[in-house]
Amino acid sequence: MLQGTALAVSVPFLNQMALAEPETDGVVGFVGEDIVQLTVIDTLFEISPVIPVTQRDDRAWYPDPTDSFGSLGQLNGVEGYFSGFANTTLPQGFTEWPRVISDTRRSGFQMTTGAFLKHIPVDQPDQWRVTIDGSPANVVSVYRKSVPIRTRAVAKRKWESTKRHNLTLMLDRAIPEGAVVVLEGPSVPAVSQRKSPEVFNEALHVCHAGYPLNGPKKAYIGSWWGHNNVGQPGNTDAILSQNTEWAVLSTADGAAVRTGSLTLAKPASEPHRNDQNFNGCDIYEADFSDLDEDGEFILQVDGFGRSFPFRVSPAPYTKTLRLAARWYFHQRSGCEITEPFGEGRTRPRNGHPEDGLTVWQTDIRLGSTGEGYGKTGASGLLSEQPVGVTGFDSIPVSARAQDNPDAWGGWHDAGDWDRRIQHMDVVYHMANIIEAFDYARGLNLNLPESGKPFAHPDVMARKDATDRGDGMTVLPDLIHEALWGISLWRRTQGEDGAIIGGVEYSNPGIFGSVSWNPVQLTYAYAPEDWAAYNFALSAAKLGHVIKQVCGDPTLGDALIQEATRAWHWAEQDFLSDTAEPRDPEAVEVINRSRVASAAVVYRASGDTAARDVFEAHNPFVPRAESPAEGVKRGIYSHAYLEYVLAARDGKLADPEIVDAIEGWIRYRARRSERMGADFGLHNTGTYPWGRGWLRFGPGSNWRAGEIAMFFSMDKQLSPEMSDAVTEGMWFGLGCNPSNTSFVQGLGHRDFADPLMTDENGKPPIPGQISFGVAGGKLHQWEERKTSGAIYPPNQDDWPIYAQIFESQSIAICSEHGVKSNALEWLVACAMVNAGSPEPSQ
Repeated sequence: MLQGTALAVSVPFLNQMALAEPETDGVVGFVGEDIVQLTVIDTLFEISPVIPVTQRDDRAWYPDPTDSFGSLGQLNGVEGYFSGFANTTLPQGFTEWPRVISDTRRSGFQMTTGAFLKHIPVDQPDQWRVTIDGSPANVVSVYRKSVPIRTRAVAKRKWESTKRHNLTLMLDRAIPEGAVVVLEGPSVPAVSQRKSPEVFNEALHVCHAGYPLNGPKKAYIGSWWGHNNVGQPGNTDAILSQNTEWAVLSTADGAAVRTGSLTLAKPASEPHRNDQNFNGCDIYEADFSDLDEDGEFILQVDGFGRSFPFRVSPAPYTKTLRLAARWYFHQRSGCEITEPFGEGRTRPRNGHPEDGLTVWQTDIRLGSTGEGYGKTGASGLLSEQPVGVTGFDSIPVSARAQDNPDAWGGWHDAGDWDRRIQHMDVVYHMANIIEAFDYARGLNLNLPESGKPFAHPDVMARKDATDRGDGMTVLPDLIHEALWGISLWRRTQGEDGAIIGGVEYSNPGIFGSVSWNPVQLTYAYAPEDWAAYNFALSAAKLGHVIKQVCGDPTLGDALIQEATRAWHWAEQDFLSDTAEPRDPEAVEVINRSRVASAAVVYRASGDTAARDVFEAHNPFVPRAESPAEGVKRGIYSHAYLEYVLAARDGKLADPEIVDAIEGWIRYRARRSERMGADFGLHNTGTYPWGRGWLRFGPGSNWRAGEIAMFFSMDKQLSPEMSDAVTEGMWFGLGCNPSNTSFVQGLGHRDFADPLMTDENGKPPIPGQISFGVAGGKLHQWEERKTSGAIYPPNQDDWPIYAQIFESQSIAICSEHGVKSNALEWLVACAMVNAGSPEPSQ
């Protein structure tokens, strides 16, 4: 029933159990002497199961593969939506529209008449009845912030949201310790709570996954409360100070193991970026880094109560690494998920031509679309292709339109099923993790391929029957996963080395459509130089690691040869006199991938043409005589290290370029610039892109990637670097204003509604991440779908870090990216575990 998840907390010595289920309706907490807080859940859904469609059923269905509502219809007179036509093994599915459970609506949170801010009953102080030990108390002011924690379409273009309302009521007199407070308000039944320092409080923020025994351990205190009924914001500033005392308590016996006074980590008057503070309040810090006891603890702050429990242990982030890596297994296309490998989750094989899916080959270059370096939407260009115009997945009208039966494999992207060449970055970094971190070679991901050589029959990532490796070498699990990620492009590589951009669907999401039985049409992008360069970069790295680190020279050499062929084909395509003219921005993007891939191909293959291109056009001037237009040190930076490693491998390299790259990597890793130390975040105010790329969620540990590159080069870290990576883990793991983990399965309260398009309503995938914080202004369609679910209603009134809207209809919070935050998170998890005892367990 609950629309936000919570784990029950076992705290033997506590008498008050408000802490046990902080996500349930009517949770009460206390702030200072005269403030009481209440959490209310509003509007729940009844979700219908998926019904298999039989020949006996009366089906009315007229699919449109380009419309998000293009699979609506009726089954035996019931309105709902269908999956695609039955594949070869499974029937079509039908789902009835979700229904709102009527008695779960909270009318007191609905606008009545007049101005929005002044006529919502729960926001009116005189609408509340409060008693303290039976004596009436007046409510002076009510502050509220409301967020969606689930959104569902309940009919065509009609959405409803479950809301979490956090209310802060200021009373006209103090509440004595031990007094029983009873609250009752509009559509809020009476709820009572005894005031006690043992009650959970939302203003206390800790890392849900815990803290390392040897390393930094900090909690952050402070909260923005939203607005009152006249639009004034409220927060904890007047109640907290550097004289406020705190204690870390053992949950085993309640003993205080560390005590202290708060320190100010980030005042509300200090900007993070562009003269704007992202908290909306002062943020204080409790530093208990000297705690050296293994166990479970709770932070208690005077006047506020207690935090979620947290563990202190030698290796607290081993589970984060395994989930971050295993999540890619759940994103596989063309792969069935069965037990025991699903670990509780199963799914039919999807995206595979043998199940009746047709992937139509187009002549559209991915780079020319908005998903590459172009401006035109991919779906717009695809709709102009002469494919399927006579009906659903029909025979193409044009004789030149053919299917591509080899276009399967790879990982699904974000909330949809596209597979794009940008995913090759993940392949590179998976290989680099195996090369850089010895412990990662023993990481057990429980894959179908685990403990097996590439030639084993259970390995489905081979491009053909002859692709077997040496037949004996057992590959690390992370290498097997990387081989699945690259399999689509290996399988479809042309004889001349050409590489396609990937696979696209005619619509990113259609109600009822599932990846194994889609309503959408499926297309393959055309070969192009940009795709070939990106493939070459990662295939060369993967091949080098498989050959030199894993010990399978047959498979390693095959990948290196494929990479070299792709790189030379791209050179011909890019430099051809007959190539279509491209705008300067496109040339810059291609140049960056060209120069970067040249360094990796050279290291793996020794190809002198690749070395010449890198040395002539790399960004480390003045050694480069003519740096390629648009090539920048901060983009594809990991590839520059490959040139240094090539020199260390004994290959010919320019020593001045090597010195310049090494110095630049050391400088980036050692600098400590960040916008603020609050919540352990390491975002930088000098980030060259917009707010959405600051990665406030799991990708917020941006320094981990730079430090990992330094570690790959020097094999050592300073304590400051190790601490930076550790602290960067916290925000995405619950140490944030909503006390929500953005990684499924790692929090006391996980992000409630992560974006999924396969069987909506099923439990989230363990390890699935969400961006978490809104990465910019909500789109109009996001505002429309969640209308009335956010208060204050104006997004600009919200501090940025507080903009955690847990609805899959707000993609800039709920979505994930295979290449972006998921990859950044994987690298951070690998780096933070580098010094942990037995991190692969």
